[in-house]
Formats: sequence, C-alpha cells, structure tokens
Amino acid sequence: MQASVRFRPRMGAPIRGVLTRGALTIAAAALLAVTQAAGAQGGGGQRDLARGQSLYETSCGGCHDRSVHGRAERSARTYEEIRSYVVRWQREVRASWQPDDIDAVTAWLNDRYYRFPCPTTVCAAPRASVPR
Repeated sequence: MQASVRFRPRMGAPIRGVLTRGALTIAAAALLAVTQAAGAQGGGGQRDLARGQSLYETSCGGCHDRSVHGRAERSARTYEEIRSYVVRWQREVRASWQPDDIDAVTAWLNDRYYRFPCPTTVCAAPRASVPR
C-alpha cells in the first residue's frame, strides 16, 4: 500500500523558498545515497582496505613479504592484473575467497604498493563476479 504525501506550504510562505528547500533536501538525500553506495561497493574504503590487509596477511603473508611487491620489476602493470594474480593465488592456497574478498585484497595491494587507477568496474559500479 502506498502512502500519499501532501505538501502544503505554510500560509504566506513564498512557494519559491519552499521548493528550493525541497530541492536541497532531495539533492542532499541523493548525495548521501551515492556516498553510501560507493562505500558499500568497496571502492577502496578504509573498512575494505583493512579487511583486504587482514586476508592477505593471513593467507599470503607467510610466503610474500614486502620485497615481492616493492621490487623495481613488478609483474602487475594494471589494477586488473593485480586482481588476476589475487584470483590465481587464492586458488593456489585454497583460500576460497568470495568476490568481495578478492576485491578487498586487490584494493589493499593497490593502495599499499601499486597506486594504479581504480577501474570504474570496481569502484563505481556493482562488483563483477569472479569466474570459478
């Protein structure tokens, strides 16, 4: 059942001022929704970075240290290549990570070592599924 909302400006209030306040309220709500959606998608938010670091240190840190990612000649040359290595190695160690976990580890590695631009497919759109 839909609720109907009737808007009545106060007596004597200029309608232009009421509409401006209403438009500002709508714009603020839209901005809040976009900001929350971006945070939920994991576009490098601090929560995802911390989760990515934790997953990496737990599953990968035993074999990989800073020298793997800090060396001058790196294997990964793009954000997508970092992600492909994360997908490959999580399978190798049988980590069984979900797409969100893979994205979190990729974002953390990129933030910590690589600094490649984050593609819109990860940072501005819903997550893509990882082929299994």
